[in-house]
Amino acid sequence: MVIQHPDGSLTREPEQRQLLRPKKQTYSAQLPAQLLDEQSSLIDRLIDFAFDTLGARRLEVRIREAE
Repeated sequence: MVIQHPDGSLTREPEQRQLLRPKKQTYSAQLPAQLLDEQSSLIDRLIDFAFDTLGARRLEVRIREAE
């Protein structure tokens, strides 16, 4: 699980929990459009985190319209 903190930083859940589950190769994220306006580098950071840190092979990103 990837957790985004209020300051925009991303972390994943602790290693102990990761060991109990098989490693996923496909990840998905859903972001509200307003976050992209506020944090222009969010998509780049999300992609870097998914592929570099999590070892993802596929990342599906969906942008939700502002309410």
